Formats: sequence, structure tokens, C-alpha cells
Amino acid sequence: MPGSEENPGDRKISEAEAEKSDKMLRRALGRWDIAFLVIGAMIGSGWLFGSEGAATAAGPGAILSWIIAGFLMIFVALTFAEIGGMLPKSGGIVRYPQYAYGGFASFILAWSYLLSAVTVAPSEAIAAVTYMSTYIPQLYTSSGITLAGIGVAALLTIFFFLLNWYGVQVMGKTNTGVGWWKLIIPTLTFILLIGLAMHATNFTAMPGGFIPYGAAAIFLAIPTTGIAYSYLGFRQGVDFSGEARKPTDVVWGTILGFIIVMAIYVLLQVSFIGAVDWSKLHILNSQGQVVGPISPGDWADLGKTELASGPFYEIMTLSGVAVLAGFGIILLIDAIVSPSGTGWIYIGTTSRTIYGMAADGHLPSAFLKLNRYKVPLLPMIASLVIGLIFLLPFPTWFAISSFITSTTVFTYVVSGPALMSFRKTIPDAPRPLRLPAASLIAAIASIAAYLIVYWSTFYTLWFVFALVMGGLPLFYMYTMVNRYNVNRTSAAAAGIIYWAILIISTYFLIYKPIIAPTGWPSPTPSTIPLTAGAALDFTIYILITLAMTIGFTLWLSSTTANKDAAKHVRAGWWVVAVIFTSVILSFLGSANYGLVFTTAVIPFPWDVVVAALIALALYFYGTYSGILTDDLMVALKEMGISAAPQ
Repeated sequence: MPGSEENPGDRKISEAEAEKSDKMLRRALGRWDIAFLVIGAMIGSGWLFGSEGAATAAGPGAILSWIIAGFLMIFVALTFAEIGGMLPKSGGIVRYPQYAYGGFASFILAWSYLLSAVTVAPSEAIAAVTYMSTYIPQLYTSSGITLAGIGVAALLTIFFFLLNWYGVQVMGKTNTGVGWWKLIIPTLTFILLIGLAMHATNFTAMPGGFIPYGAAAIFLAIPTTGIAYSYLGFRQGVDFSGEARKPTDVVWGTILGFIIVMAIYVLLQVSFIGAVDWSKLHILNSQGQVVGPISPGDWADLGKTELASGPFYEIMTLSGVAVLAGFGIILLIDAIVSPSGTGWIYIGTTSRTIYGMAADGHLPSAFLKLNRYKVPLLPMIASLVIGLIFLLPFPTWFAISSFITSTTVFTYVVSGPALMSFRKTIPDAPRPLRLPAASLIAAIASIAAYLIVYWSTFYTLWFVFALVMGGLPLFYMYTMVNRYNVNRTSAAAAGIIYWAILIISTYFLIYKPIIAPTGWPSPTPSTIPLTAGAALDFTIYILITLAMTIGFTLWLSSTTANKDAAKHVRAGWWVVAVIFTSVILSFLGSANYGLVFTTAVIPFPWDVVVAALIALALYFYGTYSGILTDDLMVALKEMGISAAPQ
């Protein structure tokens, strides 16, 4: 390869450095430790707020939302389980795209994943503070978390950091102990509510019946009310796989943890729906004062009642049943324990993500260094600082969870194509789990991830799209210079121009004419007509951004002396196609009904059919684009596995 011997930034050398750091990581996590990392990450604030949010969006049909989301996500989890068992690497989810497609795809997906990972710990802190406001009202108002609440959330985030700083063994064993608590309390919650507070009429006898807001609401509830967010935690088994004792522990720990949590979430939703006592609920104003009673079956207004700040706690205390009221006190304790358990896991996940980006060559090799307790040093510090910053833009749990869901699931779209790419490039590599009907499972995983991104709605995706594409200049200015020998001045010029045009066009073509009239980021936005002017603004915005992305990327990759650049860029275009098609479809589809526009160009269910077909095409495109990269060759060599070049 040209430049391999002379260039100190060559990817072979960088991957070899990463492998040295990988070997220094402490392999202390067993199968149940991995399972409880998954359980601990999945059972956090989602169980405290997800059931109420889903019921508000879909009524009793929210039960189907949890089942459908779990069914979709388990295919994604299975694909990552095979890959994670084959390539157990810390920060694996951001390293696998590098192995399968090279630097261009891996940067976009790693940047998206980083945006989501850094926001989880603050979201869990916000959730804990929201529940605390039940007995400390100064922490939270109907407008969101207060300044005092932000201070408490910041202290929790610092605690999450300290627990991780002292090593994976300390965090892992602590998490396993807390994981048992996080299993027992939600389980007792649905057992007690089903046994002592069920109102069977809530399921079918209320206005609108079991599906009061239509089938579309069942799907829209998945990404917008915390359901998909709650299921995202399965990735912890993959992210910490480099610190597992055996590859099989990664595989079975991930699958076991996911199945247990899915069953708990479905039963929690059943118990919540059945336990709502309409006669004891009231509509409250922004000051928490009673405005009037709520109409039985008015699921959409549950978020305006006493249930808003602490759904399960309030249901239990209002029930009039002594046992439930007493158990409600335990829920207030769990409202700190469960989010905290998830928060400290995700501080660790963020650090492994940054570590993985450094292993991919997107950050300096200094980010591969470990502290005395064998955890990534600079990535840990960076995860704390960024996490504290992200406490500010998102005043409510639902706002931040929707953002996290969209940016995370963008990265999950790679799971199916990457699985089949590895089947093509390294067919004989040892796999502790070798999925049967892999092509079918991979295709379903790709469709599932794409649909969840689409269902996130344009109300969320426009912001996610701008932030994801806003990371591309960093790829130009760092990765293309240091890994592909691109001229530094050219890369800097391209990056600065890209940023300037993206900011100006996003503000004047998207935010001002389309988003601002909705009252964004209000959790209850206003809607506007989909006018020809709005459609024209959006079309111009997409064309400008697409032209910049294609133009600057091709220009810089064609001027480099390193042939890897052009090869990696060709292999990564399918990821760009995922991002652009999803935001375009979200603008046109029914997922925006009631959120941005009063009408949809592509009505339900045809929008879902179109999304599934696009996802399937992208799956084949991504599978075809896979290449045998130098990074993968080095990783396999360090594991004692040989792979013949294509």
C-alpha cells in the first residue's frame, strides 16, 4: 500500500497501537456480568417514564408498541451478538464499521453514536431529578428541570464518572449487585399492580377501545415515548466485549439480558394501563394546581395529571391500597437507583466510544491510553465534560430520549450489512454464535433500525440530521489529513465552508420557516400546513447539503496520495444514503402528522411500506459495499486468525 512504510499515521500502525491497548484492558466480566450490564442499561429511566409516555401516545395499544419494538430490536441485537462474539473489542459498535467499510463510514456512524452515548448519562440524571421533584418541587416544573435540578443532575453525573474511573471490575461487580435490585423492583411493581389495582375496563371499554388513536400511533410511540430508548441498552455487552473473559460470554450475556428485560417492560405496560384510576386523576396547570377532572379514557392528557412527575409512584399512592402506598416509598428510592445504574454504565460506554474512535484513527492515539485502573483515561474525562454540557439543551426526559433514540439507531442500521460483509470477507473466522438464516435476520435488522429512525419524526430528525452532518468537517480536517495524507489547508478550507453553509441553510431553510412555527422544542408542538414554500425550502436544503457532502468528499479523496481514501469513501456512500433518505422520508410521511404538518404526502401505512423497501435496498447496498480492510486484517492477526485478501 502506498505510504504504508513512511506514514506514521497509517491505519495499520494505528490499529496495532489499539491492539496493544486492547491487551492491557482487564478481562474481568463473566456471562452474568455482561447480562447485568445489558439489564442495568435497559432498566433505567425507561421503566419509570416509558409506560406513561407510551400510554399517552397510544392508549392500551402501547402494549403492542413494546412487543413490536422488542421484536424488531432483538434482530439487531442478534446481529451484533454474532459480530461481538467474533470480534470482542471495547467500543466495538464504532469499530466494526471501520473493519467492514473503512474510515468514511466508520466516522459518520461513530460520530452519530457518540452524540447519543454522551447524552444518556445526563438523561438518566434528569430522570432521577424529575422523580425527586415529587418530594422536592424546586427541582422541576412543567417547563422542565430547574437550575437547582441541573445542579443535582450534575452531581449525579460526577458520581457516575467516579464509579467508572476506578476500573471495570469495580463498576461491573457494583452493577451486578445493583442489577438484581433493578430486576426485583420493576418485577414486584407489575406483580403488585396486577394483583391489587387492576381495572379491566381500561383495556377495551374506554372511548376508542384498545387502539384509541389508530394503528399509526402504536408505531410512532416506539421512538418518541422512550420505548426504543429503553431497548437500546443491549449494546453494552458489545461495547464492553473487550473486557469480557470469553467471547461466548458476550454472546449469551447480551441475548439473555435482552429477553429478560423485554418481558419485564411488556408486563409493566400491562400493569400501568390496568392500574390507572380515572376517578382520582385531575388536569393540572403549570403551577401544579388542579384545573378540573380528566375524562375517563383521555389517555393523551395523562401527562398533564398527577402522573407526570412520577407515574408509578403516583398510581400507587393514589390507589388507596396500603400495600401499594408503602411500596411507593421504595419506588422513590429506586427512582434514584435505576437511572443511576444506567447512568454510570453509559459514562463507561461513552468512554469506550471515544476509545473506539481513537482506535479507528478519528482521534489522536493519546485517547488510547489507560489510567492506573486499566480504563481509558482521556475518554473518561471527556465523557464527563461532554455529559455535563448536555444537561443544558434538554430540559425534559422525553426530549432527550427521542434525540438519543434517533442518533443511536442510525448506527444500528450498520448491523445487518456489516454481518453479511464479514460473512463475505472472512467466512472462516471463528464465531461463537453463527446465526442460522443470517441473511434474513440481517435484512430484518436493517429494516427494523431504519423504521425506528423514520418513526422518530421530522420534528426530531431535522436536528439529528444537522448534528450528524455537522461532524463531517471533523473527518475532513483530522482523519483525511492524518490517515489519508490529504493536504491540511484544503481539508481545513472544505471543513470551514461546509460548516458555514450548513449552519446558514439549516437556520434559514429549515428552522425559521418550518420548525420555529411548531414551538420546537416543546413536547406538545403546534402543526402547520405543508405548503409549496415549505417543500421548496426543504428541497433546496437537501440539495445543498448533498452537493456539499458529495463534492467536498470526492474532491479531498481524489487529491490524496493514499489509495485507501478513495476505497473507503466508495465503501461508505451507503451510510450517507441512509441518512439522507430517512430525513427525506420523514418529511413526507405520516410520522409527522400532528407534530409538524397537518397532512402527509405519503399516508400510513404506505409510508411504512416505502420505508421498509428503502431499508431493504440499503441493506443490499451496504452488504455489497463491504471490503476487507487493513484494520480487520490487523485485528484478526492479533487474535491469531488469518484471512486471505480478497
